[in-house]
Amino acid sequence: MLIGMVVLMLLSINLGGLMSVILQLGRGEWLAGLGSLVTLAVVDALGFRVLRGLRGQD
Repeated sequence: MLIGMVVLMLLSINLGGLMSVILQLGRGEWLAGLGSLVTLAVVDALGFRVLRGLRGQD
């Protein structure tokens, strides 16, 4: 159940982050868009690491 919640959280973060990047790049805010993209990549990497750790515990 915890794995499902982590997957749902990662999905929500990715959708929100992608919308943020698209909107910022659409307004011409390149630096803010790239910053959001880097933040999204870091959160994804950490989330997948947590997910891998949870799968290893089962």
